[in-house]
Amino acid sequence: MTGNTTHATSRSSRLTAVLTALLLATGLLFGLAGCSGDGDGSAADSTAMADSAAADTTKAEPPKEKSIRVNVGKVRRGDLVMPVYADGTIRTPRSVEIKTKVGGELLSVHVRDGDRVRRGQVLARIDPRQYEITLEESRYRHLQALSQMAAEADTFTVNTSALREFESGRKDLDRALDRGTISRDEHRARLLEVEMNALQKGAFRDAVFQQRTGLAEARMAEQRAQLDLEYTEIRAPFAGIVQNLQMVAGENVTVSQSVCSIFDNDELEATVNVLEADLGNLSEGRPVLLAVPATGDTLQVRVDVISPTLNEATRTCELVIRFPNPEGRFRPGMFVRAQIAGFVYPDMLMIPSDALLIRDDRPLIFKRDGDRAKWLYVTIGRQNDEWVEIQQVHSGGSLAPDEEVVVSDHMTLAHEAKIKVRKTLPPSDRWAFAKTDGE
Repeated sequence: MTGNTTHATSRSSRLTAVLTALLLATGLLFGLAGCSGDGDGSAADSTAMADSAAADTTKAEPPKEKSIRVNVGKVRRGDLVMPVYADGTIRTPRSVEIKTKVGGELLSVHVRDGDRVRRGQVLARIDPRQYEITLEESRYRHLQALSQMAAEADTFTVNTSALREFESGRKDLDRALDRGTISRDEHRARLLEVEMNALQKGAFRDAVFQQRTGLAEARMAEQRAQLDLEYTEIRAPFAGIVQNLQMVAGENVTVSQSVCSIFDNDELEATVNVLEADLGNLSEGRPVLLAVPATGDTLQVRVDVISPTLNEATRTCELVIRFPNPEGRFRPGMFVRAQIAGFVYPDMLMIPSDALLIRDDRPLIFKRDGDRAKWLYVTIGRQNDEWVEIQQVHSGGSLAPDEEVVVSDHMTLAHEAKIKVRKTLPPSDRWAFAKTDGE
């Protein structure tokens, strides 16, 4: 027991010593703080620091408002075109397959695929000797018939008065047929009667004499032979480009055998198919924007022909649009997309389509007012790819032609926001190339 008591007393003494040391250290710290100055001076310094901070806050300038850079476009008043869309292809209205008109050995071919030829240029030649002989034979028969006619010339005379009487009677019958006073069968019967009467009076003695002597037949045979000889030279019927050449020199050809094709691409036409529902308001002469994706061109043209019939299977109508092709950029078979001026609404107040925003399901635009953007809630009407009709301004001010509206960087723009114009976009009207009538 004595050992345990002694051990407890020793632990208590050590704890007391530790507490005493801590108290002494705390008192020393407070003493040092008091020696650094009196209490009034410390309070004054703290107050001075607070006043200085407040003064610095009062003197600081507010942050500068940042301008938002935007593009603007102008409000305009004019015609609003509602286009009708149609697809189609380009074709050439002048293409022909050249075929032989006589047979024989092909002596020479003077063109190749892709050659441009002029009207009347010789494309190939067929051996002409057989046709030259035939022509000479027909000329001899012609001369023989003339000789016989000359020998018998004094045996007949022509009754010119009977011939004039025949001509007058035939004209009277033709007029009666046109008026409907006689039928076609009656016209034929009475004309035969007039002809027989004139023949009996000697009105056609020269023609009968030529027939009897063989002169008429010889003359026609000579003309046929001359024509066949000309056909041995195969010529281009019009200027164009040669394609699908199918013959070589030395080949024996027959009548109606294909030689080549010729395409005239200087004047082309596009055929597009318009839906029946879009057809009612269209008319020939309407402006068309004809896009050719293969070349990147958009042509400003007009409707030339509207088909009088409708395709019952597709419920579409074919439109023909003609245009020049002087540089040969366009080729038959190319795809085209047409925008046709379907409806034209005159005297519309319009804004560029890029200016229109929708917030809370309400149409909204920002009008430029100096260096500020002010919102206008509006009622919109008809619109195409470029322009939107403004029917009414509900709040925020007014809108007039030539005023400017924001067309870019305005998705998060706020009312009275400060703006700086980056670019003023000129009015774009792709239909301005042609004056159209309002509907």
